[in-house]
Amino acid sequence: MRDGDAILVMVKGGELVHFSWNMSLPHAEFVRLATGKLPEGAWVGTASKLDGEVAAMSSKHFFGYQLPAPPEVAEVIRQNFE
Repeated sequence: MRDGDAILVMVKGGELVHFSWNMSLPHAEFVRLATGKLPEGAWVGTASKLDGEVAAMSSKHFFGYQLPAPPEVAEVIRQNFE
């Protein structure tokens, strides 16, 4: 991932299960295309890289808020996209 990049991501059980570089998709459409519906216990959101740091924000559509990913989710994303 390069600085300024952003992607849609889905994490479940400590693993990255789906991602898309297609930032024109709303989170709901990303999930629909990837799995049909959000799997039980899965986290979905947007990850980006700014100033060399990978960060992720939760999907407001699915969680009702937009906050940084939980630490365990953020670590999975960093490991896959650093």
